[in-house]
Amino acid sequence: MKGNVFLHIFCVAQSNKAFPSLKGTSSFFDWTFLKQDVCAGRNSANRNGKAKSQFIKAVMQVFLQFLGAVLACIALMDIFVTVLHPRTDNSLLSLRTARGVWWLFRVMAQKMRKGRGRFLSYAGPIIIVAIIGVWVLLLLLGFALMVWPELGSAIQATQRETPTDFFTAIYYAGFSLATLGTGDLIPQTATYRLLIILKSILGFSVFTLVLSYVTSVYSNLTNRNTFALSLHHRTADTADSAELLARLAADNNILTLHQDISQIAQDLIHLLESNNSYPVLFYFRYRQIYYTLPRILYLTMDVATLLKTAFDPEKYRSVTNSSGAVELWYGGNHMLEELCRSLVPKVHVKRQDSLEAHWRSHYFQALKRLEAEGIKTISDPEAGADSYVALRHQWAPNLEKLIHYMGYESSKIFDAEFCKVDCRTQD
Repeated sequence: MKGNVFLHIFCVAQSNKAFPSLKGTSSFFDWTFLKQDVCAGRNSANRNGKAKSQFIKAVMQVFLQFLGAVLACIALMDIFVTVLHPRTDNSLLSLRTARGVWWLFRVMAQKMRKGRGRFLSYAGPIIIVAIIGVWVLLLLLGFALMVWPELGSAIQATQRETPTDFFTAIYYAGFSLATLGTGDLIPQTATYRLLIILKSILGFSVFTLVLSYVTSVYSNLTNRNTFALSLHHRTADTADSAELLARLAADNNILTLHQDISQIAQDLIHLLESNNSYPVLFYFRYRQIYYTLPRILYLTMDVATLLKTAFDPEKYRSVTNSSGAVELWYGGNHMLEELCRSLVPKVHVKRQDSLEAHWRSHYFQALKRLEAEGIKTISDPEAGADSYVALRHQWAPNLEKLIHYMGYESSKIFDAEFCKVDCRTQD
């Protein structure tokens, strides 16, 4: 366009030089034509700029709606795999949210001098609230981004000019997700009328699924606490695995021992499956040590280890080789490995070779307690102690990782062991 204008000016100038008599008459028409050309160029440029801005606006609308659909789909997928198909490995957001909140609690607790246990005990309920909050936020933002570009056109206010800000989009999306209707904003097209029906259905479904999820979590948590309390009281409130085993085998009643071991193994397997289905249970940390998950695993695994190494293999063969004893051993190991693999990050613990003397002392104390109850123990205590230490090395490192990650002290979990060893040293 600029080239045409300059060429026109050059031709006008040359004609004025060649024909001076026409200078006064032709220049008016020439400059008029020149002005028309310039205005036409400006109008064309304006049209091109307007078309470009409209194209950019359309692209942004499509991008915002696509982003909103992605956010809503992510929330719905996470709700599906968390509530309807609960497996630890399937989580998209809920498990990451739980880890993030727990990390924040641990960091804050490390700076506290007092009340650390009480503070960490609130992590579990807050993680539940955080997970639900993430779901609601993603759904709200997702549907708000989907309807925002259509405010004022496909969605209009009933009695006033339609606001087009993002807050209005959130208000409209939240009103329909909460199944409260449409409010003062009404969809004008069939597409957005169908969308508001879909949002209402999804809002009601999500509310129902969330309620079911919270109920299931706390139901399984109650079962875990019941199991923990049962183990604690079976030890006569001593948290001593040898005491528990001695009372299970009181009066050498092999049938009762077999039944009790099988029942404990079944409770442990139920606990394993509960944690696989609802990994958020892992983050419920109580101040009372006897409710803790590490204490449960310590008692069950030490009972299984003592069964393998302390009892006379001939007299109690039907118990030590029973399905209940095998289930107790492998189920406990499975749970420790699963927790450390999926929930506990890479936590490095010290080698536990230095604890072997402590473990051997605990083993000999357990033999004395079992013999005091009239239970026939292994004929070679030294060989039994070697077997006990070797088996304990298989599960003790994972248990130590669990204790460290949950913010407990090992001496609190194994307080019965430490007490017995300290008393023996003093004697």
